[in-house]
Amino acid sequence: MSLPPCKPRLLADPIAFFQSVLKVVSMQELSQDAGASTVDAPYFSPRRLGHVNLIVRDTDASMRFYQDVVGFEEVYRVPAIGGGFLSNGNTHHDVGMVQSSGPSGKGRPPGLNHLAFELETEVALVEGYERSRQDGLAFERTLDHDIAHSAYCSDPDGNSCELYADVVREWRTARTGEVTKPKPAWWPGKTPPNPHRNYHAEPQLRQVAHAAFHPLRTQHATLVVADLRESIAFYTRRIGLALQAQGDGYALLGGRCGRRDVALVQARGQLSPGYHHVGLEVADAGELLQAAQRWREQGGQVERLIEHPLRTAVYITDPDGLLLQFFVDHAADHAAWRHLDREQALWIV
Repeated sequence: MSLPPCKPRLLADPIAFFQSVLKVVSMQELSQDAGASTVDAPYFSPRRLGHVNLIVRDTDASMRFYQDVVGFEEVYRVPAIGGGFLSNGNTHHDVGMVQSSGPSGKGRPPGLNHLAFELETEVALVEGYERSRQDGLAFERTLDHDIAHSAYCSDPDGNSCELYADVVREWRTARTGEVTKPKPAWWPGKTPPNPHRNYHAEPQLRQVAHAAFHPLRTQHATLVVADLRESIAFYTRRIGLALQAQGDGYALLGGRCGRRDVALVQARGQLSPGYHHVGLEVADAGELLQAAQRWREQGGQVERLIEHPLRTAVYITDPDGLLLQFFVDHAADHAAWRHLDREQALWIV
């Protein structure tokens, strides 16, 4: 099974592309909100949300759940950090995790460790990193993952964002079993960056036959944010996503593949800033409802069923109580997403 391709697009004028898509917040407003930057173009131009990385209490239990229920295959583990990584073929991992008690978890409670945005090439990653640094923007760290090079920064609410480029195309031969090699620091630009597009535009998907669900991909993450306007500025200017739709108290943003990769919802009342859920796309509504029934028959609980003209969604929780949204969209047009009810938006996006 292969996904509809998200093929690379060469942009002669990336600034013009950005301006043509960003219709809700003006470039002048974004420049004022972004602080140190003096340029109009975003620093990066991600293809898509590549994966979410979670903090979990028990890696073994969570790996079993994300394979046997969610439907991603285990690809590899990193015992030194209590790390586990799963994929259905899109990339080296659609979902990653680190154990709370390990050196990467640092005792933090279960939740989001980071969001990861896939770039076209390492050349694009290095160029965006250097422009960011020239404008005084900070990164927490840069890492060499062997199969990818990454730079990490944080959004206004402290959510970690990884910007990465694959440097190995055939990741299945490079990542399997247990990985024990330490991750060294990566120095952007110190060696010539890899110019090749090492992602698979038309990945061959695998199914975990016995799993309750069979997702196509990790599609989006939904965050509750303290200041919607400030967060839009960060994700459009700093990360380089396009603002696709904005409604009353929420915004949807996406990368070059044209999908909705990040949903931002304004905090209010008892709704506090933080990670809310990850969205996993399913092939069609019939398959989604059958999957929900399989989960119930296995003793699982559906936390919430959403049947909306724009999206059908099923929510379940993982062993740590983190929400997962399995969904099918019924409208591809971003404009249709501008008129959601404020009280319902959090559960639809």
